[in-house]
Amino acid sequence: MLSKNRKDNLFVAELINTFSWSISARDDFETCPRRRYWAKYAMWGGWKANAPEVARAAYRLSKMENRFTLQGNAVERAVMWALRQAQAGQSITTEQAYETAAKPFLNQRWQDSKKKLWRSDPKRHCCLHEHYYPAHHHTPEAEMPARMIAQIKLCLTNFMAQVLPGLSKIRPEAEAPIARAEGGDPESFPFETIKVYAIPDYAYRQESFMHIHDWKAGGAKPAHRDQMSIYGLWANTKHAIAPEHIQVHLEYLAPGATESTILTGNDLARAREIIRASAGAMAEYLVGGDIQQNQPLPKEDWELSADMDTCRRCNFHELCQSELESA
Repeated sequence: MLSKNRKDNLFVAELINTFSWSISARDDFETCPRRRYWAKYAMWGGWKANAPEVARAAYRLSKMENRFTLQGNAVERAVMWALRQAQAGQSITTEQAYETAAKPFLNQRWQDSKKKLWRSDPKRHCCLHEHYYPAHHHTPEAEMPARMIAQIKLCLTNFMAQVLPGLSKIRPEAEAPIARAEGGDPESFPFETIKVYAIPDYAYRQESFMHIHDWKAGGAKPAHRDQMSIYGLWANTKHAIAPEHIQVHLEYLAPGATESTILTGNDLARAREIIRASAGAMAEYLVGGDIQQNQPLPKEDWELSADMDTCRRCNFHELCQSELESA
């Protein structure tokens, strides 16, 4: 959110850290409350040159990715490129999609991380967990690119064969607009007093239905169904689509499997309860439980995970390391 303060007769935009919620925020919080503290509160203002060192470190680490998110993002880019080509009547192959859309992105992000370009601009340049915390990973770095490439091509092959034929006739004007992070504030909708971030990969209207697709480059997780229910609530809130006219499609591209579900009122009721319960639990770590003020309790009140494997996979490991060692 932007606040405007008058200074020297000019309006200066000031970012304010408002309470927000998303499935990924819920997962972070449930995995480790301290991770949520670093990612939402300690990092705030860390992009400023005069920010405290802890805020600068937390901000930098909050932008960290890993090879699985990088792989998934490369698949998403190639999938959307292939879809646009098919919509334009072009016949394309897996190799073309990989070479044109996935490979340049993958190479740039990998090299940015290897060269540590994130030191000067962590928002623009990728920092991979595997490069930053090499001792935390069992797979030799030399094997990682080949594994990612193989998984990306497998996903693209299955997308071309099983998903693309059904989507190639969808016209761009039927697609629902979805704001992406690179364009500013990502897609969201209001729920009660909470800003909920929900960013489906692809959504479109067909007759009386809205179809929502999410591409998955990895395996199935129980949280994915919750995620699709939240997307259904987004469609209902932002586009006024009745639940029985919302069909969600989990596209597990590696095994070539699709889970399609027409939502019900009960699904949206469950989505609302998920948000309320999760936001309520997060509010317990705020001063006075007040999400409007959104002031965090001291760092020490945000518990550390008891699972050391979780800690080793966490972006913020170095900020907790001294506590972990003393414990």
